[in-house]
Amino acid sequence: MRRSIILTCWISIASFITTHAQLTKSEWVDSIMNEMTTAEKIGQIFMIRAFSKEDPSHIKDVKRQIKDYQVGGICFFQGSPLKQAALTQEYQEMSDVPMMIGIDGEWGLGMRFPKDAISFPKQLTIGAINDHQLIYRMGKEIGRQCQLSGVNVNFAPAVDVNNNPLNPVINIRSFGEDPFNVAAKAYAYMKGLEDSDVMACAKHFPGHGDTDVDSHHDLPIIPHDRARLDSIELFPFQMMIRQGIPAVMTAHLSVPTLDSRENRPTTLSSYVVEDLLRDDMGFEGLAFTDAMEMKGVTKYYNPGEADVEAFLAGNDVILLPENMDAAMRAMKEAVASGIISTERLDRSVRRVLEAKYDMNLDEVITRASQENLMTEVNSKEAAVIKAKIYERALTLVDNSEGTLPLTSLLGREYGSISLGSTGINTFQQRLDDYIDVSHYHQSKNNTNPTTYDEHVTSLKDKDLVFVTIQDMSRYGSKNYGVDQLQINFIKQLASETKVILSIFGSPYAAKYFEDIATVLIAYEEDEMAQDAAAQAIMGAIDITGKLPVTASDRYPVGTGVKIPSLNRIGFALPEAVGLSSDTLSRIDDLVDELIQLKAAPGCQVLVAKDNKVVYHRSFGHHTYNEDLAVDNDDVFDLASVTKVLASTISAMHLQDADQFNPKDRIRQYIPEEDTTNKANIVYEDMLAHVAGLAAWIPFYAETLDVELDNQPSTSYYRETPSDSFGVMVTPSLYLRTDYPDTIWRKIFSSQLRETNEYRYSDLAFYITNKTINNLSGYWVDGYAEINFYNPMGLRRTMFNPYRILDQDDIVPTEHDQYWRNQIVDGTVHDMGAAMLGGVSGHAGLFSNAREVGVLLQMVLNGGQYGGRQYLKPETVEYYTRRHWRSTRRGIGWDMKELDPDRTLNISEKASRHAFGHLGFTGNSAFADPDHDLVFVFLSNRTFPTMKNNTLGKEDFRPRIQSVVYDALIP
Repeated sequence: MRRSIILTCWISIASFITTHAQLTKSEWVDSIMNEMTTAEKIGQIFMIRAFSKEDPSHIKDVKRQIKDYQVGGICFFQGSPLKQAALTQEYQEMSDVPMMIGIDGEWGLGMRFPKDAISFPKQLTIGAINDHQLIYRMGKEIGRQCQLSGVNVNFAPAVDVNNNPLNPVINIRSFGEDPFNVAAKAYAYMKGLEDSDVMACAKHFPGHGDTDVDSHHDLPIIPHDRARLDSIELFPFQMMIRQGIPAVMTAHLSVPTLDSRENRPTTLSSYVVEDLLRDDMGFEGLAFTDAMEMKGVTKYYNPGEADVEAFLAGNDVILLPENMDAAMRAMKEAVASGIISTERLDRSVRRVLEAKYDMNLDEVITRASQENLMTEVNSKEAAVIKAKIYERALTLVDNSEGTLPLTSLLGREYGSISLGSTGINTFQQRLDDYIDVSHYHQSKNNTNPTTYDEHVTSLKDKDLVFVTIQDMSRYGSKNYGVDQLQINFIKQLASETKVILSIFGSPYAAKYFEDIATVLIAYEEDEMAQDAAAQAIMGAIDITGKLPVTASDRYPVGTGVKIPSLNRIGFALPEAVGLSSDTLSRIDDLVDELIQLKAAPGCQVLVAKDNKVVYHRSFGHHTYNEDLAVDNDDVFDLASVTKVLASTISAMHLQDADQFNPKDRIRQYIPEEDTTNKANIVYEDMLAHVAGLAAWIPFYAETLDVELDNQPSTSYYRETPSDSFGVMVTPSLYLRTDYPDTIWRKIFSSQLRETNEYRYSDLAFYITNKTINNLSGYWVDGYAEINFYNPMGLRRTMFNPYRILDQDDIVPTEHDQYWRNQIVDGTVHDMGAAMLGGVSGHAGLFSNAREVGVLLQMVLNGGQYGGRQYLKPETVEYYTRRHWRSTRRGIGWDMKELDPDRTLNISEKASRHAFGHLGFTGNSAFADPDHDLVFVFLSNRTFPTMKNNTLGKEDFRPRIQSVVYDALIP
C-alpha cells in the first residue's frame, strides 16, 4: 500500500478507494479521465477561494461550486486550522475526485491563522542564515502542519530575487538579492515540504523581485533584457526546475523582452509559460497562475476571458478566478469552439491528476478525533526551529569599535531605550538576566522632540546604551518605519556615549545608521528574535548571519561580522536541548505538593542543559504569611553550598596559581598551627571528609546566659557595634571582637576521631577559609568575589547581602528563638559562620538559582565561562573525581553516593559523575557532566524553624531532580 496522508478530519471516500486503490499512476489517471465528462475535466483545472471563518453563506457558495463544477482544488485563506480541517472533510466528501487543498503559507499556517498557529520567520530573515539543514527542518515542519489541517499544496517558496529596496509586495517574502542564495534556500525549503508529502510551488515566475508596483493593484513592468533575466530573475527558477520542483506559479508581470504586447501579463503569455518555462527551461510539472482576481490581470481583461487566455498560455491550474461562473462558461465555450483543443485540455488535466496521485490523494484514511490538532500545529519542535532560525539570522553589520563581544559585564552603568514600544519589551527583559539596566521606551505616537532630548539627558552618562528600533515597516515607501526624530536621536546619543543599535525590522533600514559603530540586524520584532538578540549581545549565542540584501554602499549583501559566543549561559526551550517541556512541567506539581505540605514557604528551581537554561521558576512566598512572593531575582542562604561555590573553587584557583596543593598538609599553609593535631592532615583528605575531624562545634551555646533563659549573654554581645563588640552577627546583635580567636582555638584544639572513616565536617571548611586568607590576604568572600563573582557578572552572589540588597530581595531563613531571637534575614543562618561576621568557608554565601547555575556551568565547562578560563580543566577533573577512600565525596565536592547501604543524597537517576552540594537550609545544586545538566533547587525549608524537615523526609529534592532525568528525550 502507498503511504497514506493522515488528516485528522477526513473520512474515507470508500467508493473512490474501492475503484482506484493500488493502481499505477498511469492506470489511475486513465481510469479517472475515462469516466470524466468535458465539464468535469474543465473543473479540474480550477482552484477556488475558501475561508474557514464562520460564514454560512460563503460555505454554501463553496459547496455549490464543488457540486456544480467538480473543481480540482480549493485554496484556503483566513479562519482557523480546526475549522479548516472540518470544512476540508465536508468539501472532500462532496468531490468524486479528491481535491488539491492549497494555502499560501510562506511562513507556515500562521501566515493565514496568526492567532492560532505558529508563524515561522519570513524568507528575508531566513536568507541571512547559513544553515540549510535548519531551513529543511522548517520546510518539513510546515509540511507536517499543512497535512494536519488538510493542506497538500503550499504556494511556497517565493524564489523572487529582491534587488529593489522599494519592492512593495515581495521584500520580506524573498530570500534576498543573491540568486545563488535564493536558490539554495528555496531548495532546502522545497525539500522539507516534499518529505512531508506536501507539494511545493516556486513563485512568482519569471521573477517579481525588481519592481516597485504591486501586482495586486496594477501590472508591474520588468524592463530587463534576456541576459539580465537569465543571470538573476530566472536563475533560481532554473535551479529549482533542475532539482525537480513539482509546481511553479506564474506572475502577473509585463516583461517586454519576453512578450512585447502591451498590458499582457506573463500569466497570459504563451511566450513565457510554454516557450520559456516549459521548452527553454525544461519544466514538466504543474503550472499554477497567480490569483486571477488580482488587478494585474483584471484591470486589462474581463472575467472568463483572462482565464481562457491563461490556460492557452500553458498554465495547468487557474487559481482563484475572479468569477468562477463566468470562467467556467468561457472555458466550456472555448473547448466547444475548438479554441482549446481536447488534447490541450487533457494534457493539463492529466498533469493535475498525476500530481494528485504523487501527493497520495488516491488514499484518504479516517481519524476520528480533532482534539489534539491545535497542539500539533503549535508543536514544541516548531518553536525550537523558529527560535533557532532567529538566532542564526542575527547579523552584525558593524562592530567598528570592537564593542562586541562584551567580555566584562560588571563595573559599567547600562541603559536601554526601545524606540517604537510602549513598555518594557522582551529584549530588555532578557538583558535583565545578565546586567542591571535602566530601561526607557519611546512610543511612535509621541512625536515631541523634547521627549527625545530628555532621553539623551537621562542616558548620556551611561557607559553603554542598548537602543532598539521596533514597530517598523516592510515598505521602502515608508522609510521602513524609521522616522527622522529616531535617526537624529540615535546619532545624538551615539555622540555622547557608546551605543549598540539593534534593528528589529527591515535590514534596508541600516542605511540610516552608517555612522553608528555597533549595529545588529534582527530582521523581525517577534519575541523570539528579541530574546535571541539580547542573548547574542550578552555573549550567549554566536552571531553568524549575513545580509541577504544590500542596505547601502557601506553595508552590501553578504556583510556580517562573525562573533563567537563567549559561552555565557543562555536560555532556550527544553526541546532545543533534548528535554521534554511536558515532563519538566511535573516539577510544578511536586513543588505545589511541597508548599501544601509546608516543607518550605517558597523555592526556586532551575534546570540548564548544554549551557542553556530551559526551566527557571520561583514558587511560593518568603514566609507563610504570603506577603511577598518569591521572585527569580531573590537570594537564598546557600548554607553548605558555600563549601563548593566559594571555598572549593577558591582552593582550585589557588592551585592553578601554584600557591596551593591539596596533597600538602595543613602545617604548610597554616604554620601557626603546626603544633596542633591538625598540622599533619592532608588537605584532599580533609576536603573529602575523611580526615577524622569533628562534624561541628556549637560555638554559640557557651555564649548564652542560662540564668536569663538562654538569652545572649551581655558578656559576649551588644545591640550596637563598638571597638570591643565589632563582630556583626545581625545588624542588631554584635559579638565581642576577640571571640573569633576563641573559635579558632576551639577548632584547632578539637579532638580528632579515632578513625578516618567518612564523616561530614564543617570544620574542614573553616580551615580552608583560613588557608585562603593566609595564602592570599583575603578571606573567602573577598577572594571569590575578586576571582569569580565579579568577573563572571554575578550581581546577586555575595556574603552578608543585607549590606547591598533590599530586604524584599532576600528570602528569610529562620525565626530564631534559641539564640538571636529574631528573624534571620540577610545574614547567615549558620551559627558558627554568623559568629565570624557572616563569612566562613562552610556557610555564608547567598545567591539565587540563576547565578548558582552559572557557577556550576562554569565548572561543568571545564572552568571556562564568558570567554575567560577561570579554572584549568585538569584541576576541575581532579576535584570532581571521587576521593579514593570515599563512595560519595570528591575534593570539596559532593557526589552521588555509590554505596547501596548508605542514604542516597541525590536522584538515583543522576550519573555517578554528578557533582555539587546540598545545603542545610533546603538547597541542592548539582551538575552532571554525563548529560551536561545543571540542577538547582533553593528553598528556605528552615523557616520558621530549622526543626521542620518535611523537605528531607519526603525526598522532595531528589524527586524533583529525577523529573529532569525523566525529561531527557531518547
